[in-house]
Amino acid sequence: MTLSDITATKQVLRNEQFTLYLDEKTGNVRVVSNKTGTEWLGAPQVPSTLPPNNKKFVDSPLHLRFTEGSDITTTYSLKDSTTATSYKVDGDRVVLDINFGAEGIALQMIYTLTERGLQLDIPFESIVESGTARLTSLEPLPFFNGALETDTGAMLIPDGSGALLHFRTNHEQYLKGYSEYIYGNDTTFLTQTHDMLDNGVKRANTVRESIALPVFGMYRNGIGSLAIVKDGQYEAKINATPAGIRAIPVYRSAVEFMYRKNDTIFIGNSGQIPYFQGQMIPGNRSAEYVLLEQKDANYVGMAKAYRDYLIKEQGVVPVADQTPNLSLKLFGGILREEIIGDTFIKMTTFKQAQDIISRLKASGVSNIVATYDGWTKNGVYGAQPQHKAARQLGGQKGLESLISFANEQNVPLYLKANYVKPFEQTGKYNERKDAVRGMDRELLVATLYWPSDRWSRNSFSFHYLKPEQALNKYVKKQVDDFADFGVDGVQLQYMGKLIYSDEDKASITDRSVAAGAWIESMQLMKDQVGSVAVEYGNAYALGIVDRIEDAPLYHSNYTYTDEAVPFYQLVLHGLVPYYAGPINLREDATVEWLKAIEYGALPSAELTGELSSKLHRTAATRLFSSYADDWIEPIAAEFQELQPMYEAIAGQQMMNHEQLAAGVFRTTYSNGTTVIVNYNNEDVTVDGITIKSLNYTWNKG
Repeated sequence: MTLSDITATKQVLRNEQFTLYLDEKTGNVRVVSNKTGTEWLGAPQVPSTLPPNNKKFVDSPLHLRFTEGSDITTTYSLKDSTTATSYKVDGDRVVLDINFGAEGIALQMIYTLTERGLQLDIPFESIVESGTARLTSLEPLPFFNGALETDTGAMLIPDGSGALLHFRTNHEQYLKGYSEYIYGNDTTFLTQTHDMLDNGVKRANTVRESIALPVFGMYRNGIGSLAIVKDGQYEAKINATPAGIRAIPVYRSAVEFMYRKNDTIFIGNSGQIPYFQGQMIPGNRSAEYVLLEQKDANYVGMAKAYRDYLIKEQGVVPVADQTPNLSLKLFGGILREEIIGDTFIKMTTFKQAQDIISRLKASGVSNIVATYDGWTKNGVYGAQPQHKAARQLGGQKGLESLISFANEQNVPLYLKANYVKPFEQTGKYNERKDAVRGMDRELLVATLYWPSDRWSRNSFSFHYLKPEQALNKYVKKQVDDFADFGVDGVQLQYMGKLIYSDEDKASITDRSVAAGAWIESMQLMKDQVGSVAVEYGNAYALGIVDRIEDAPLYHSNYTYTDEAVPFYQLVLHGLVPYYAGPINLREDATVEWLKAIEYGALPSAELTGELSSKLHRTAATRLFSSYADDWIEPIAAEFQELQPMYEAIAGQQMMNHEQLAAGVFRTTYSNGTTVIVNYNNEDVTVDGITIKSLNYTWNKG
C-alpha cells in the first residue's frame, strides 16, 4: 500500500527532548524524539487512493463547528481557498493564525514543546467573529498520532474506568464514534441528558459511565500519545472515531473545545425550538500531548504518565491513612407520600447504627469507615441543604451518642451532605435566588426516572443550586456545625461527579464555576472538619478528597469498544482509597466481586436496621436488599477473606495490568504483590499457577 508523503518538514522549534516540524502550507505538525528519532504526526500518512477532499480533512490542523441559526455546520481549515493560514515563530512557540474567510471566524493556535511532548494553546482573546456565523466548537489536531487499520495498537477512551478500541482491518461499519463531555453531560441542557423530550415529560439517556479524567490516548506500533486536557476541560468533549467513518481508514481521537452550547426550548404550542447560547464560553483552551515510546506506549504507560502529571503539576500527594476499611453506608430514613400527607419511614435509627457497627466488629470486620445518609429532618430528599438531625432517628442527642460510640470503636464516621441537588418540596432554600435556570430562563427542574422505561417521574422533582450560592450561603455557614458535631468527615454528595452551568440571564456561568465552588467546598470541609469524601471521583477532586465511593469500575459497553481496562485505577491506586459498589446490591455477585479484586477496589456495604420492604412506594426502591440481619455474616466473611490481600496492596501503586489468557487478568503492585482473577467457568493454569473457576489467587510481594 502506497502512503502519502510527510509534509511537515520545516524545523521550527527544538528543546532537549524533541524537535518540532511544521507543514508551512497547512499548519500541521510533526514531533521527533531527539534521542530515538521516533515521529509523532499531526497528519498521519494515509493511502494515496484517499479522495482529495478527505485528504484535506485529514491534513487540517483544525476542525471548526459553527451555527447561523438552527443547525451546526462543520468545516476545516483546508476545505477551500477562503481560509488563510499563516505562522510565525515567537521565541519558544509557534503562533498559527487561521482565518476562516467564508465564515468570518479567525483565531490563533500556539504550539510549544515541553519536556513531555507538545503543548497546544488557543487564546480566547484571539478569537474574532466578524460575520453572521457563531463559533460553537473547535477540534484542534483531530488526527494527531492517528492509526491505520493495519497498525497494531489501540485507542484509549476515558469512559468510566477506561476502554480500549483495538485497531483492525475487519470491523463493522460504524455511523458515528464516541463523543462525550469530560465530567459527564451538563444537566442544565436537557438535550444532553435526555434522548426524548416533550412538553412536560422527558426520557433520560440510557445508563452510561462518564469521563472522570480529562485525558485520551493512542498507541500504535510502539508509538504512543496521551493528551491531557488542561484549560477548558470543564467545557470540552473527547471524540474517538473508529476507522471507516467518512470513508477514512484512520482511527483518531481528539479534544473538542466547546464555545457555545445549544438546547431545545418550548414556547407555547410551537413545539421544540433549537436555541444556542448568545455569548461564547470564555477562557483559554489548552492540551498537552505526552509522547510515549515502546514499553510505555500502552494504557499502563499512559496511566503512569498521567499519575506523574497529577503529582508534579497538580500537587496530588498520597492520602496519609490508607488502612483497608469496609465502607459501611447507613441509610437513615425517607418520606413516603400518602394519599393525605407524608409518612417518615425509619430505616436505621442512630441506636440501630451503633448495633450494626457492633455486630460487624464482633463478626470480624476489624476496620470500618461509616457514612450516614438520610440522617437529617425528613431523611433522604428531606430538609436540605439545612442539616439538622431527624427527630425520628433519635434527634441531636442520638446523633451525638452515635458519634461518641464510633469514636470509642475507632470507626471514622462521615455524615453525607447535599449542597447540590435539594428536593423541590423541602422549602429550605430560596429557589428563585438559589436555583439554576435552563436555556428558557425558567427554573430548571430535575426528576427521578422510572427504571423500566426511563421516563421522568415528575412526582419527585429537584432543583440544582447555583454553585456560588451553595458555597457562600450554605457550605461556609454550616461547616462549623459539622466540626462541632465531632464527626471525622463529610461526604459531599454529587460534588465528585456532577458539574453544571447556569443560564440565569442575571448571572450566566459555565461549568468551571461549579468545579471551582466544589473544589473550595471540599477544601473547606477538609480543613475544618478533618476529612472529605465524594462519589465517582472526578479529577478536580484529586489531591483534596480522602476517599472515593462508587469509583468507576466499568465502561459503557459502546458497540465500537472492545474491552474495559483499569486506567482510572492505574492512576489512582496508592494515591487515594476508592471503593466498589455495595456488596449487598450487586447484580452479578461473582463477576462484581472479581472485578473489585482485579481493580483493587475496597469493599462497601449499604445497610439498614429495618427490612427493605419498608421502602416500597418511596424514592429509594433501589435499596432492594439492605436488611442488616441478612448481610452481617456474608459481609464479614468476604471482608475477612480479602483483608490480607487488601493490606498487602494498601498504599501501593498499581504498576501493571495484563491479560494472561481469555478471561484471566493479572494486576501487579509496586511492592511486587500480584493478583490474578479468572472469569471463566473452568479452572485455568497460567505460568504454572492454577486459578479456580470464577475465582482469584494472589501472591504477596
